[in-house]
Amino acid sequence: MYKIKTLFIVVSLLSLVASCADDPEMHKFSLDPGTFVLYADQTSGTFSFETYDSWTAVPQVDWITIDGDNHLDVAYNYMNLYHSTVTFTALPNTTGRTRLGTILVKTYYSSAVPFYQLGVLNVLHPRYTIKTWLDEKAHIPDEILYELTDSANWEKDSICFKVENDWDLELVGDAPWLELVGNTAGSKGKNRVNFNLTPNTDTENGREAKLKLTSGEVSNEIVVRQLPAKKEVEE
Repeated sequence: MYKIKTLFIVVSLLSLVASCADDPEMHKFSLDPGTFVLYADQTSGTFSFETYDSWTAVPQVDWITIDGDNHLDVAYNYMNLYHSTVTFTALPNTTGRTRLGTILVKTYYSSAVPFYQLGVLNVLHPRYTIKTWLDEKAHIPDEILYELTDSANWEKDSICFKVENDWDLELVGDAPWLELVGNTAGSKGKNRVNFNLTPNTDTENGREAKLKLTSGEVSNEIVVRQLPAKKEVEE
């Protein structure tokens, strides 16, 4: 009985040593967040990921660059899960359309990190209208319009936006029925510009004005429409 117990203990110890020696490697690449969407004047940001392995981040387009460390060299150890953050810079998007760029993170599981940079500024009011899609399933627009429609007797409205640079808003062309009031230029952040409208007495024709919002190197057109007056019902 003693010999059997001794033999069992020896076999168990040998199995434990073999198990440790043959411990399978663990590899991981977990990205947070998975997709990045930038406005046209957003030119910096970060992304984070976790991995057990060494890594190198390489931009795949000329409008994205890496700031600071673009790699980490480590000896693999399944006990050490590394949390890394990469800081990047993007050029302003002056094309008026959404563009896609990637940063390739080379590690055990290499992954292309996607960046969508919209061709517009972040206008909060009016809401946007999507003219064309870049990827409709992923809800990524290509061309975006900002259009505001007011009734004929509406006398006040505003434009609200959030920008990353000093900004200015101007009326483009001849539209004496629309008057910008208050500050029409300012610094980065969330801003609102009010405007007055002269009621439209024309019962046949509406009218249209165009505003240009500029943040740094990026400009956006905002269309303001005023509907025609309602015709009086004849008795």
